[in-house]
Amino acid sequence: MKFKLILCFVVLAPLIFAQRASEGETLFNNKQYSKAIDVYNYLLKRKPNDALYNYRYARCSYELKDYENAISHFEKAKNKFSLSNLYLGELYFNTYRFDESVSAYQAYIASLKPDDPNMADYQKKEKKSENAASLITRVEDIAILDSVVVNKKDFLKYYKFSSDLGSISQELLKLNARQTVDKIKYITQRKDRIYFSDSIHGQMDIFSSYKLLDSWSKPMPLSKKINTPANENYPFLLLDGVTIYFASDGENSIGGYDIFITRYNPSSDSYLNPENIGFPFNSTANDYMMVIDEQRKLGWFATDRNQPAGKVMIYTFIPNEVKIIIHSDDKNYIRLAAQLKTYRKATNRKILSPTYDQNQQEELENNINFVINDSIVYSSVAQFKSDDARKLWIEMHKMSLDFKNKTKELSDLRDKYSSSENESERATLTPQIIELEKTNMEMKKNLALKSIQVRNEEIKLLEKK
Repeated sequence: MKFKLILCFVVLAPLIFAQRASEGETLFNNKQYSKAIDVYNYLLKRKPNDALYNYRYARCSYELKDYENAISHFEKAKNKFSLSNLYLGELYFNTYRFDESVSAYQAYIASLKPDDPNMADYQKKEKKSENAASLITRVEDIAILDSVVVNKKDFLKYYKFSSDLGSISQELLKLNARQTVDKIKYITQRKDRIYFSDSIHGQMDIFSSYKLLDSWSKPMPLSKKINTPANENYPFLLLDGVTIYFASDGENSIGGYDIFITRYNPSSDSYLNPENIGFPFNSTANDYMMVIDEQRKLGWFATDRNQPAGKVMIYTFIPNEVKIIIHSDDKNYIRLAAQLKTYRKATNRKILSPTYDQNQQEELENNINFVINDSIVYSSVAQFKSDDARKLWIEMHKMSLDFKNKTKELSDLRDKYSSSENESERATLTPQIIELEKTNMEMKKNLALKSIQVRNEEIKLLEKK
C-alpha cells in the first residue's frame, strides 16, 4: 500500500507541477499579479534557481510594489532574461544603489541592437544614474528644524522668511488639458528686479526684468547656461545680488526637478555653469524652491519625495556656513542620509517670525537668532555667558550692517550698469563694480570667520561649566 502511494505521488507530482506552471503563466499573461505571485512562490520552492520562475516572480513583486523582493529575484534571473537588468536599473536607482544602477543599465544597453528605438531613453537613464552615483559621495550633513506636508497648490505660504529677502508669488499655469505647472515670480526687496518663470511652447524657462522710471524693461530670458532644452523654474536670488537658486529637470538632474545654484559674473556679463547642489536637498523625485535667509540662518526647500499626488513636504533647515560632507564607510547610512531618512535634528530652536522692516533699525540685540550648537540657539545677546563672545557678536553685528550696505551699493551699481546705454559710463562703472565685488567677498568671508569665533568662545566657556 505504501509503495502504491509513493508511486502515485511520483506520477502525479510532475502533472500537478505542470498544471501550476500553466496556471501561473495564464495569470501572469493576464496581469493578475497578486494571484500569479502565489503560484510562482509554489514553483520556486521546488525549483529555486529556475530563471523563468524567478523573473516572473520578480515581475509580480515589482507590479505589486514589493521592490526588495523584486530586486532579489531579478538578480537571479538576469543572466537568462536581459530585461531583468532594465528593471534592476530602475530599482537600484530608486533605492539609492546608484553604482549598481549604472551597471544594470549598461548591461541592458549592451544586450540591445544599436538601432533600438528606445536606446536614447535608456542612455538618459544611465546618465542620471551616473550623476547620482557621483553626487552620493558628497552628501551634505544638514540640521533639520521642521518639516510639514502641505498642498502643493499653495506651498509657498509655508515659507516664513523676512521681507528683507523680497517676495515670492505662485500662480498656477495650465500648459495643456493634463498638465498644470507653477509659475513663480520673485521680486527683490527693493522691488527693482523680477525673476520669473513662464512657458514658451510648453517649456518652462526663467526670465528677468528691471524697473525703469515708470515701467519695466522687456523680459529677457536668462543665460542658456540656465535655460536649457528642459524645464527651468523656481528662481530665488540671494541678497548678494549674484547668486541664484533655481530648479531644472534637465540632463544634470537626478530626479524630476533638482535644485541648482549659479552665480552671475559681471566682469564677463555671464553666469557660471550651474551646479547641482546634491543630496539630501535633491532626490529621485522633484525638489525645488530653495530659499536661504542668511541673516536669520534659515533655509527652506520643497520636495514631493514619498508624497501622494498634490502634496509636498516643506523642510526648514539651518544652512551650513561651510559645506559639511558626511563621511562614513556604512553605505546604507549614506543612502539613508541622502534620502533624509536620517538627519541631524536642530533641537530647542524656535523659528521666529520675521517682523522687522529693512527701512527701520531693528533691535537685533534683543531679537537675535544665533546658533551655538545643535541644542542651543540664543534669541538675545544677554544670553551669552562669555563676555568675549558677546563682544565678538556685537562686532559681527556691526560688520553685518556694513555688509548689508555694501551689498545694496553693489546692487545699485549693477542696476545702473544694466540700464546705461552709454559705453563710456559702463566702462567707468565696470572697475567700481569689480572692486566692490572683491570687497563684498572679503567681508562675507570675514563675517563667516567672526561667526565661528563667537561660537567657539561661547562653547569654550560652556564646556568648562
